[in-house]
Amino acid sequence: MLGDDGLGLSVGERQTAVSWGIVGLGMQASPTLGEALDLAIRYQKHAGALLRHRMELHEGRCLTYMVPQFFDPDVISFYLEEAFASAMAIARHLTGHHDMLPSRIELEYPEPAHRQRYSEIFRCPVVFAGAHNLIEFDALWLDIPLLTRDDFVAAEVAELLDSANWEDKGTSDLVETVQREIRKRLCAPPSLNDLAQQLNIGERTLRRRLDEAGQSYQGVIDSLRRARALSLLSHRETKLIDVATETGFSDIRDFRRAFKRWTGVTPREARYEIQQFRKDIQGLSTS
Repeated sequence: MLGDDGLGLSVGERQTAVSWGIVGLGMQASPTLGEALDLAIRYQKHAGALLRHRMELHEGRCLTYMVPQFFDPDVISFYLEEAFASAMAIARHLTGHHDMLPSRIELEYPEPAHRQRYSEIFRCPVVFAGAHNLIEFDALWLDIPLLTRDDFVAAEVAELLDSANWEDKGTSDLVETVQREIRKRLCAPPSLNDLAQQLNIGERTLRRRLDEAGQSYQGVIDSLRRARALSLLSHRETKLIDVATETGFSDIRDFRRAFKRWTGVTPREARYEIQQFRKDIQGLSTS
């Protein structure tokens, strides 16, 4: 079986929050470990999780359950090993407390031949053939502040993830279609009337249905432009004029004003924040 040699443990223990993409970035920018874990669980599907994570508090202990979303005995132990090892590696990386030890770990599958590897990585009691897949630790861990806290980055990541999460909030298929069509032509989005004709519905009907979904046409455009601008600004080599053009602005001054309205900071300030944040992360990773 794939997990018999401890490969999952080896893969997981090398991971940092960066391995979790945009969700990991939000975790690193969170104020505390608890808020980082809350964010990871809330947006776990965007991190590519194959396990469903659930966290519960009980008498001063935090229990984090991991439930497989599939059943394949040949690979399940690999994914669970990777998930548990990466969870501990990321918690230690985020807090800088490399001596963090969970209280216990429980796993549903039988004890493997390489159980010694579990002791080396987790340094806590590990129960095999248990009733759940869970990791237990002191709830005080949740209050540990993160050295990489960045409120601006955290707010922007949450905004982007919420935008990507519209479908889960019950947003209609129509809004998804509007997003998709605007994204195709973000440099020059169609007017509301033109898009309504393209979708074969009335302009007033389209406006009303967007309003019912808690959106406006300009709001959808602005949200997509903001997301695109932040993505481009994260690349140092991208010129500001190119960011403006890519997001539909022929005048860089108009872009600056719009970006300040969307985020509360200028494009230059946002780029500095993102780059400084990445330097801080790299410094912590190598320390």
